[in-house]
Order: sequence, then C-alpha cells, then structure tokens
Amino acid sequence: MSRSLEYSSIKPKVPIILASGSESRKQMLEEAGIIFTVEVSTADEESIKDEIASLHFSDQVVHLAKFKAQPVSKKYPENIIIGGDQMCVHRDKVLHKPGTKDKAIQSLKLLSNQKHFQHSGVCIFKNNECIWEYSETVELKMHDLSEKEIVNYVEMENPIHAAGSYKFESLGCNLFSYVKGSSHTVRGMPLVPLLKALRDLNIIGLE
Repeated sequence: MSRSLEYSSIKPKVPIILASGSESRKQMLEEAGIIFTVEVSTADEESIKDEIASLHFSDQVVHLAKFKAQPVSKKYPENIIIGGDQMCVHRDKVLHKPGTKDKAIQSLKLLSNQKHFQHSGVCIFKNNECIWEYSETVELKMHDLSEKEIVNYVEMENPIHAAGSYKFESLGCNLFSYVKGSSHTVRGMPLVPLLKALRDLNIIGLE
C-alpha cells in the first residue's frame, strides 16, 4: 500500500484509503489537503460490465466504483475506503482510455467540435458496506480542432491513460469551447460532494 504525499494538512478521524490507481483522483485529494493512502483495487471490472450495461451511464459508474471499493474494504474493514469510476460518452458510446497515441488522436478527431459527457461516480465504504454513493455528469464541447492541434496536443501530454484522451487538469482544458459542470468531475471524481460526505460522516473537519 503506497502512501500519498505528506504535505496534506487534514488528518481524518478514521484512516482513509483511496481504492484507485488514478493519478488524477489522488491529486485531487492531495489538493484538498486530505491525508490518505492508496490501495489499488484488484477487482476485475470487466466481469460485471455486461451485467450493468443496461443501466444509465451515471448509474454504471457508481456500480463500478462500489465494485472496486468493496474488496479493499474487506481487507481493511475499519478504514474508510473511497472508490471511483469514470466514463466518457459520445453519442451513447463509451470512449475508453486510448492506450496508444494513435488511438488518442482518433478519439480527439471524433470529439472535435462535438458535445460529449463525462460521468463520474464515487462511493465510501466502511466495514465492507457502502455508506455513501454519488454520481455527477458534465457536458462538454470541444473547439473545432485542426489535425495539427490534435497531434501537437497528444505529443505534449501523451493522454493515453485518460478517459476521452485528454487531461483536463492541465493542457487539456484548452481544447474546450464550454464545460457545463465541475472540473473535478471531468477529472474523474466529484470532489466537493465527496468532501461534504466525509464531513457529514464526521470523518474529516477543520477543528
């Protein structure tokens, strides 16, 4: 289990574990000043995707977040476990993480001058039980990007592990003509609702 950066300033009343290998989710919690550790879930999310395929995307991401958080909660039942998942959707089709620069370029060409959606789900587990869950959807539209802009962006950021083939937390925000919703949700986790839930559950506070 790897430890987050130690510049955080809010020590939770119950140890928090982020059940995700996402650098973006990790960065957001660090920016919020939360002390936590990371334990990447071993859950095979592909095993339930057919089972939940009929659900709306906003419900699918919550199911996947819970599916990934549960085995970590089983291993550390006394800790607070945060699970998350994200789907980038264009015309009712999920755009998966590209994996290669060529696929990232293809994906961005598809999204150029188009509207699409980022669905992000998050949950909190304790004692192998989900005690809070939430999902949020953001509508985005990209500029009408030239092929040169797309290729240059991919070369600069190498967004091969990003949903939608862009990193909104850095240069990727320059690709958009509008964003209707929270930038945290675009980055993969509805941060403010999560922090409120942790506060309401008396897990974090500034006292």
